Amino acid sequence: MSLLGLFLISCDSDDDSNVNPTLTIPSEYLSANYAANVTAENTVINELSTITAALNAAEANAQGTSKSEIDYPTTLSSVTLPAYRTLVEGWLTEIVKAANSPNAFINPGDGAPVANEEGGLLGGRLLDENGLELEQMIEKGSFGAALYNHALTVINGELNTASIDKLVEIFGADPSFTKENVGASAQYASRRSFHATETGYFYDIKTNLITAKAAIAAGDAFNSQRDEAIEAFKLNWEKTNFATVIFYCNATAVLLREADGNADALGSALHAYAEGVGFTHGFRGISDKQITDTQIDSILSLLLAPAGSTPESYKFLNDASLIDNLTQAIAEIQTIYGFTDAEVASFYINDPV
Repeated sequence: MSLLGLFLISCDSDDDSNVNPTLTIPSEYLSANYAANVTAENTVINELSTITAALNAAEANAQGTSKSEIDYPTTLSSVTLPAYRTLVEGWLTEIVKAANSPNAFINPGDGAPVANEEGGLLGGRLLDENGLELEQMIEKGSFGAALYNHALTVINGELNTASIDKLVEIFGADPSFTKENVGASAQYASRRSFHATETGYFYDIKTNLITAKAAIAAGDAFNSQRDEAIEAFKLNWEKTNFATVIFYCNATAVLLREADGNADALGSALHAYAEGVGFTHGFRGISDKQITDTQIDSILSLLLAPAGSTPESYKFLNDASLIDNLTQAIAEIQTIYGFTDAEVASFYINDPV
């Protein structure tokens, strides 16, 4: 009997050793030292807001008072992909030229931009001579080329709980994960989400980051859960970005159809268009993403803004058939990410019910 009892105890002990540990995941994001952990990321977010405000001011005063150089903030510049940083530096110069141009935007029609023209206002939007709103290329492109790029740097470094705080901040959220306290990419994830049911990319990303932080705090036994959560976070951010491109392609098509030659309406159409181009171009050259640069180049070509070439954005003002390009760009993005028709339809609406 004593031998049998010893055998049973031994078996129980073996069984216990084979039980997989369970990760406890909080329902809310918790951080005791959040502000101290995200100083660098907060600087990047604030600098992006600062340069965006300067660009807005240049647009608001275009064809009025003269504009001086707009500075590219140091920390924001340092976390931006080098190739995109070079583009931004050139665009800043072009924005100042457009703002100081004595003319409003001149639509080239069926021709090419007039020599020595620097762009100007179309309605309330400041365009370069090619019809592209460079402010959107800088701001929205930086969501990928700077913010997401910096997130990858954090992920590829030494991961600890403070690292996850950094991901929350650079995404544009805060520990509350409420739709009222969002900026940058988090704002657009919020717009692609259903707040009544707390579903969609904003809430998926909240869960991803809560899980990743809990797994890190729980130790090496949960590294697989940590890695899965971080991979899901990256993909959900990327999907947010390109779901937003779908939104702006559709918005551009709607605005162009309804503009009826009105300058303000046409300016709004090219504003929405430039946001779509910026969100797309900003992910070009990112090392870790599902979409390929070849696929991005295809979308940019459909949007008449191919990388490395002079854009022909103004053509959307003159050729109604180019709305088909916007529809095709939506279809290509849908195929890349496997979005359902219902998901695509929901992307056409900000904050769907």
